[in-house]
Amino acid sequence: MIGRGRAGASIFSGAVLAGTLAFALYARATQTAPGQDRYDLSARFVSANGLNRGADVDLAGVNVGRVSSVALDPVSQMAIVRFRLNSELKLPEDSTLTIGSSTLSSDNALIIEPGKSHTPVAPGTMMTHTIEPSSLEQQVSNYIFGGGNLGQ
Repeated sequence: MIGRGRAGASIFSGAVLAGTLAFALYARATQTAPGQDRYDLSARFVSANGLNRGADVDLAGVNVGRVSSVALDPVSQMAIVRFRLNSELKLPEDSTLTIGSSTLSSDNALIIEPGKSHTPVAPGTMMTHTIEPSSLEQQVSNYIFGGGNLGQ
């Protein structure tokens, strides 16, 4: 009787392990589109409040990449956000990055506002044209009092 209980526990544990592995493979596959090349960039922010690894990178409301990591630089005490962009996107070097969301109910994303430069940013570049994210209270205030450009 004891042997059957241990065999059942082993089978159940194996099934849980197989399910966990299948989910991990699925999660990894959803982070990148198959066959799509990407290149790495990073940006320095005073605050990366609300931005997490795996967050979208958006340009004109379209997902063009993913956040790879968010970490603190111990020397400058600034947040370093590493992200990957689709390789067909040639981002101007004077582009501006901010952290926000398109609606109050959606997750935060790294938002790119393209610049006007004709020189594209090179892979591996640390981008420094960043805008500090506004707090939820500031976003609500902008929405209520018209600072959110609702009339446009």
